[in-house]
Amino acid sequence: MKTAGFMPLVTAGALVLLAGCFDFDEDQKVWCKSHPEACAPLIEEKPAKAVYVEKKKPLNLRVLAKDPAGDALRFSWSSNVGTFGAPSDTGTTTDITWTAPDCVPPPAASLTLTVSSTREASASATFSAFGMPECPTLTATGPLATARTGHTATLLYSSDVLVVGGEAAGTPLSRAELYTPRSQAWAPAIELLPARTGHGAVRLDSGLVLVTGGRGSSGALKNADLFNPDERTWTPVTSLTTGRHGHAAVLLHSGKVFVTGGTDGKDIVATTELFTQGAQPEWTVASTAPVARDHPVATVVGSGKVLVSGGMTVDRSYPGNADVYDPDTGTWTQVDAGGEGRIGHTATLLPSGQVLVTGGANAQRALDSSVVIDVENRRVAQSGRLATARSGHTATLLPSGVVLVTGGRDTDKKALASAEVFDPETGTWSPTLPLAKARHGHSAVLLGAGKVLLVGGEGEGGALVSAELYDPGTKTWTSTDRLLTERVDHTATLLESGQVLVLGGSNLSASGSDVFLAAAERYDPATGKWTHTASMQAARKRHTATLLPSGRVLVVGGHNGTRDVTEVELFDPVAGTWSSGGKLLAGRFFHSATLLKSGKVLVAGGDGEGGPLTSAELYDPASGTWERTGPMGAGRVSHTATLLPSGKVLVTGGYSVASGTGLVLQSAELYDPQTGTWASTGSMAITRGNHTATLLPTGKVLVVAGHSTTGQVASVRSAELYDPATGKWAATGSLTENRRGHSTTLLASGKVLVTGGFGGFEDRFYLSPSEVFDPATERWSLTSGLLTPRQLATATLLPLGKVLVTGGRGYENVQGEAELYMP
Repeated sequence: MKTAGFMPLVTAGALVLLAGCFDFDEDQKVWCKSHPEACAPLIEEKPAKAVYVEKKKPLNLRVLAKDPAGDALRFSWSSNVGTFGAPSDTGTTTDITWTAPDCVPPPAASLTLTVSSTREASASATFSAFGMPECPTLTATGPLATARTGHTATLLYSSDVLVVGGEAAGTPLSRAELYTPRSQAWAPAIELLPARTGHGAVRLDSGLVLVTGGRGSSGALKNADLFNPDERTWTPVTSLTTGRHGHAAVLLHSGKVFVTGGTDGKDIVATTELFTQGAQPEWTVASTAPVARDHPVATVVGSGKVLVSGGMTVDRSYPGNADVYDPDTGTWTQVDAGGEGRIGHTATLLPSGQVLVTGGANAQRALDSSVVIDVENRRVAQSGRLATARSGHTATLLPSGVVLVTGGRDTDKKALASAEVFDPETGTWSPTLPLAKARHGHSAVLLGAGKVLLVGGEGEGGALVSAELYDPGTKTWTSTDRLLTERVDHTATLLESGQVLVLGGSNLSASGSDVFLAAAERYDPATGKWTHTASMQAARKRHTATLLPSGRVLVVGGHNGTRDVTEVELFDPVAGTWSSGGKLLAGRFFHSATLLKSGKVLVAGGDGEGGPLTSAELYDPASGTWERTGPMGAGRVSHTATLLPSGKVLVTGGYSVASGTGLVLQSAELYDPQTGTWASTGSMAITRGNHTATLLPTGKVLVVAGHSTTGQVASVRSAELYDPATGKWAATGSLTENRRGHSTTLLASGKVLVTGGFGGFEDRFYLSPSEVFDPATERWSLTSGLLTPRQLATATLLPLGKVLVTGGRGYENVQGEAELYMP
């Protein structure tokens, strides 16, 4: 009997495991006929163990098997989700198409094949399909300490949510609370006096939260107060010119706060006011709105103009037009709002720049209509109708671009538990999971992870204390176990076993000084757990860790607080032990290490004795020795190095001074392993350091953001593509966020995930928002953000397509949190 080994093969249409053919002699066949329990069918070709497939896309599967007894086989497919087409079977093969569903329940789609002989002997094979979004879920989260409706809920830059005021049984509240998404728990914040409901709350660029007006026990309030999230204190500022509640308050592109409408308790207010923070916070009266509106909704569109829609006028009518305020000129114009006046509606800015106006009520009934307003082109279009007419609901734009509408009340003023989603591409509404508690007058906050926090409101029994979390299931982050040791400036390396090795870095002592780490730990994706492994012989941070073809990990350079580390170490994952890898010819950190096609490792640049290094070295795993190779044309620190399909190495940007704060480089160089020399290639459009570079499946290199001396801000949002065929760069759009010290990861889909970083603004120190680049369209899109805002974290693609993010520096300083991104 002949046998052969297996070899994985990935193709566009099918994923199989190739093997040599089996040939059974006649004696074996005869024996197997009388001993079927010992002669199960043998599978020669089968689907790969794990495969990436997007929702609603087909996957073609082929299996080849043989019966040791030589009889024809039967094939049976099953899966926990998705649909199979009609199989095409022979006595030794099966071909079938499986279509992925819209979403999958955790952890993944599972497909199983059972192969049976005529004597009922059988064999089976199971594999996972990933890349589809997880199905939406709606779960209870920690309850408020105080039941409330008519409150405000504001997402802070720390990712906490500040809930202020509101009312219960008609009594205004002064109590404030803070929600922490990671612990899903509430904590009390200092109360805001006087008690209020129907107020406005706006997060300023500084991260402070401005609370304006509202209704107190004595009527409409002029009060304005600032909440400091760092100190968790309230500070009163200059009061509004006019007391008001039920008004709209939004942040303008200029950083000023625009307040309009509402009522002073007697009349509906037509005046508009602008708040400027500055050293001496002040209010100024802007031009009067064309229509005085109580409970309007204000939406800032892409140009910076403000659309003010809906509400009720002094004669208790509901205007069918909307007002548009231009902050640049201080003037108002009007635009059609679909002809149907409404109050208690929502107005949501869509990715297209248009505004979706949804639901609400008039004097007769709750509305099921929705319209899309194009402010810039002064056009309005009717959109699909809600399944349920509602007012007093919430509307939240999800990272996927769809709008989630929850709760509200119907024409009979009965609270609703139903929820719907609007797809701007089709203009249609579809139902989604209902709330556990029917509610209206509640708040909805999009959290960094893409989940929506629904808080309080009013139900059948009055004000609610409950809160719920809606998880859309698409492109979301989930927590996994914390690192055993908090760390920043560390490395994370995917091992051949599928585990992740995290090494070194630093954290802080009780006195706040740096502690340099030798500690190492491993993450097992199968269990989500971390375990200690042997520590390195030398503590270090800002080093590199490279997986060698042998499966061992080469750790190079770094800094230990007193010197540049020259000792090189090798980690054996099987034995869990360290050994010496010799010594660098020049100690360095913030360098690059690139595994060449020859199996050697190129170490280039970095910060060393005397500053940025031009020198480069080669490590040969076969001999365990280091040798010099040609120097770069420029000394570089915090640059990037990318292995190209040609075998050459592209090095870009970095700093030419040790401090890493000035003299940022724009140049790029190519290393040729055949000659051991460097040559200049096209320069980037701008200077960059602390950027990232990712090799795309097309062979081009995507360079993203970083620190630059070009422009008005240090962190930039631009991206460029390098074409090795021409040696030239081309712009490829811009991210939403300025960032440096971020991570980029090439996903199984060929798209690129950008996470975290440092924004460079006082309101964007540590970033939560994540973005995805699609090489096919060269477009950027927002996806859900990190649970913990951070920079200098690691991001590692795991075998089943998830991305593991660990450590870094954030608002709580050095981080120990780890989280997973599901594409």
